[in-house]
Amino acid sequence: MFIGSFFKRHGKQIAFHTLSCLAIGALLLVAYSAYQYKQMTNQWYAPIDGAKGSAKQATASLPPRDLLTGTEPLKPFVALLLGVDSRDGESARSDTMMLAAIHPGKQSVYLLAIPRDSYMELPGKGYDKVNHAMAFGGPKMVKESLEKFLQIKIDRYISVDFDGFRQIVDELGGVTVDVKKRMKYSDPSDDTYIDIQPGLQTLSGEQALDYARYRKSDLGKEDSDYMRIGRQQEILKALASKGTSLQGYTKAFSLMEILGQHVKTDLTEQEIASLLLSYGDGTPNAIQVDTLVGQDERIWHNGIVGWYHLVPTTERERARQQMIKEITP
Repeated sequence: MFIGSFFKRHGKQIAFHTLSCLAIGALLLVAYSAYQYKQMTNQWYAPIDGAKGSAKQATASLPPRDLLTGTEPLKPFVALLLGVDSRDGESARSDTMMLAAIHPGKQSVYLLAIPRDSYMELPGKGYDKVNHAMAFGGPKMVKESLEKFLQIKIDRYISVDFDGFRQIVDELGGVTVDVKKRMKYSDPSDDTYIDIQPGLQTLSGEQALDYARYRKSDLGKEDSDYMRIGRQQEILKALASKGTSLQGYTKAFSLMEILGQHVKTDLTEQEIASLLLSYGDGTPNAIQVDTLVGQDERIWHNGIVGWYHLVPTTERERARQQMIKEITP
């Protein structure tokens, strides 16, 4: 009786204070999210030409018709994706290279994998494997080499180092993969020890990286680079699915911390926010994967005979046309 009487007299006040607390909590959450987001984007913002400034300040330097932000989705664009192997005392190496034709309006992404040994002209260095471009001149040289090789403009780049990849996978609870065969390889010279059993399983960050990088074998026949690329694409698709799931959203703060420390890109703060809105609205995203196909041949290079991946002109043109098609509004 007393409780009923109390709520009758003070119910409106209790409801008001409860709603006020919830509103304040929501505002604090939004403020903290904005702070974390700003910290992350400023940490990972690294213009490809080495210019200084924040991710927000860079917006003013964008060409008028390039990647416009606002209420409309970003215009379609091409991005260079790099998985970087950075070790103390050594130059960074691009272990994984892909071009992504991104169409935010359609929520689609076309991923074109570039074999590491692809033979092409590196600006100022002559002809060599594209994998060497990262060590010679960083993302800028990789970008310029691929632009000339495929005759297509690359608008942005995103690189993530191996340690960041491991942490992202672990934070999302691993990735589920059906491993087709036993994978075992060791190389004490660079601390590589891979041992993955076959079967459907959830891989940890370390295992997912091993699965994506595996090519040499202690058990018999080695894998081709195409098989390796296929596994990399498989892992990327699984991560993209997890990242846009409810679990991905609940891990947003911790993922931001990881990304801030291990990702470098010249996407601006506003561009990233726009992409998050386009691809994170709950509607299934369309991800298509492809590979630049050629053949391995032994050729003379700088007085030494070595294996290189030669991509014919017809294949380069096919890939170029497909990318243009994907980013056409």
